[in-house]
Order: sequence, then structure tokens, then C-alpha cells
Amino acid sequence: MKAMIVPGLVALIALGPASAVHAEGSSTTVFTCSIGKKTVSVTHADGRLTYHYGTGIKDEMSIVGIPTSGNVFQMTQRFAGIEYQLRFKNGEYSYIVYDSEGNSRVGAAASSGLVIMRGTKHISDRSCARFTEFAVSLDSLGIPEDTDTYSAM
Repeated sequence: MKAMIVPGLVALIALGPASAVHAEGSSTTVFTCSIGKKTVSVTHADGRLTYHYGTGIKDEMSIVGIPTSGNVFQMTQRFAGIEYQLRFKNGEYSYIVYDSEGNSRVGAAASSGLVIMRGTKHISDRSCARFTEFAVSLDSLGIPEDTDTYSAM
């Protein structure tokens, strides 16, 4: 499932609203990683989470997630180790950033990355260049729990 490239992925990303680079004043970085020549990150400020995708200079897509609006969800689950994820919903597409701690006893390596889904179908799964973990506890952000239908694993 990792590193699956979909020809329409570039067009899909281009459809998202463009915005300036992380303009939030006192935001906290929750997650950030490099995927190829792009960066995916999540910041938290004033009770909202913002998903960013683009270069270090400009966001190509950003989604502001407000827990009460129904467009951001969190999930914690266990496979070989504990996996944490945040899902941002934008129309029929979902953008899921995740980290999975792995388990050396069963040969499962730690991983992190970005999964893109259209409806409930995985259309892309890209790994971070280096393993990255969420910088804050997702439970502390007051985000609704997601269903396993939208699992990154």
C-alpha cells in the first residue's frame, strides 16, 4: 500500500484552495514531515487545526479543521504498535496524516505519512522521508473520534 502513485494525484492536489504559507501567529506544530519535494504538516491555533500541503515556500492546499464542524477527526488504534491519525475532510476527499510506532518484536518498523482517500477508497499512501510523531496528544485537542472506515492502516 505504501508509495502508491495515482496519475490524478497532482490534479487532485491542484484542485485544493491555495493559500499563503502558515500564516497563523501563535500556532503550534502538531505534525510535519517531508514527502518527496513536498511537506505535509498540521498546526493548531485558536481551537482549530490546519492541514498544510505544499513546498516550504507556499501551501498548495490547506484545510482548516474545526472539531464542531465535522471536517476533522482523530483515531488511535493498535496494530503491531499504536497508530495515531488525524483526518481532514474536504468534500469527498479525506487527507489523513498518521504515525505508527511499530513493534520490533514482530518485525514491524515505525512509519508515518499521508493517506488520501476518495470516499472510503484509498487512492494514495505516501510515507514520510523520516519517521515523525505527533508533537501533542490528540486526545487533548477535543477532536471527535473517527470510525475505522477511514483507517490509514
